[in-house]
Amino acid sequence: MRPLGTSVAALVLAATAASTSAATSAERHHDPRPHDTRPATPTLAARAVLPADTFVPGSEPSGSFTGNPAAPFPGQPVQGFSGVHRLPGGDYLAMSDNGYGAKANSQDFQLRVHRIRPHTDTGTIEVRGGFTLSDPDRLVPFATWRDGGCQAAAAAGTLPAGYTCPTRDRQLTGWDFDIESMQLAPDGTIWFGEEFGPFLLHTDGRGRLLEAPLPTPGVKSPSNPTLAPGEQPNLANSKGFEGMAISPDGGRLHAMLEGPVAGDPATDLRVYDVRVGDHTADHRRPTRFTGAYDVYRLESPTNAIGDHIAVDKHRFLTIERDNGSGPTAAFKRIYLVDDRDRDHDGRLDKTLLVDLLDVADPDGVGGLGDPFTFPYVTIEDVELIDDDTIAVLNDNNYPGTGGRGAGVKDVTEYLEIDLPQPLRADHRLLVGE
Repeated sequence: MRPLGTSVAALVLAATAASTSAATSAERHHDPRPHDTRPATPTLAARAVLPADTFVPGSEPSGSFTGNPAAPFPGQPVQGFSGVHRLPGGDYLAMSDNGYGAKANSQDFQLRVHRIRPHTDTGTIEVRGGFTLSDPDRLVPFATWRDGGCQAAAAAGTLPAGYTCPTRDRQLTGWDFDIESMQLAPDGTIWFGEEFGPFLLHTDGRGRLLEAPLPTPGVKSPSNPTLAPGEQPNLANSKGFEGMAISPDGGRLHAMLEGPVAGDPATDLRVYDVRVGDHTADHRRPTRFTGAYDVYRLESPTNAIGDHIAVDKHRFLTIERDNGSGPTAAFKRIYLVDDRDRDHDGRLDKTLLVDLLDVADPDGVGGLGDPFTFPYVTIEDVELIDDDTIAVLNDNNYPGTGGRGAGVKDVTEYLEIDLPQPLRADHRLLVGE
């Protein structure tokens, strides 16, 4: 199992203890299956739903900068899951992204990691708490919204009517960073990949920044706050680190861009090799980009990736999707990816694992017909449950609509999919091993 460290472990202690209770016994328990009980194709095993209008209790209103006539919303939406991590006992850490999709409309969305529990017996998702990212030690070298940015906008007269700046603090928002991927390190700290820089962020188990944002060498997006006058960005907005895997030993990050760097083929995405540093008093070795990267080739230049996680030291699960939603969705797939380049074409090898628009559901688990389809525009979460089963979740882009019907608000759906063949994953990446 992935070590949690004391900070993260404290968040889930009660949930882990509760997993031994009778209440949990009604939910689906996963054990390695003998060959004769495996499904012939990827099969839906469980589904649970979080309603779209779910907000963090007691939180600040949000959405004031979106232009949505329904805004401001009554709190911080529990939405936009773009990275998940399974915990002992069946809880998950689920990371929201920057909020409403851009730097210019997410100033009042607080960057947050939620603790959730899918109840597959009832088909519901319980929100059990979480934490907000912050920079108490002032490691971010540029202004943040809640400590300088808002005050500058107020002085310029650009705040929307009715909005007032929050009390200065070091909580981080979707104006500061667009976090899109998350991995827990063996020491209990957390790594986030984001898209404005793109940067890598390193926090403790409560989301407090431990070091300055780590920039990507030679790559900047138009939203990068360090762009010099006249400097040209070479990565499109919202095309940063959408996926990020961590090696079984925790020593490497495989940080994957969602879009091509200028000059690269339009179908080719870089997966950077990052060596995780040692910040103990005895070593003080910094985290660094090695300068090397692998190449993932999209099936179409209009596709994007949604997540990228490790199965072992060489293999990964990668979500690749089109931009369609509902009836226009045509490509939503999970690939098993291998970095050993067995065909010697200079790119990662890909094998289709699951077509998310064609998941067998002979028992009617999803309640939406057989085959079950997952036609959301952004499917951004995949996680290992055991050697035979994966979890998949969508980013619902609150208050987006269209995945399950025109004008219908997109909910967050949690799926468990049984695989026809075991992944033979590294045991260190399987919770409970």
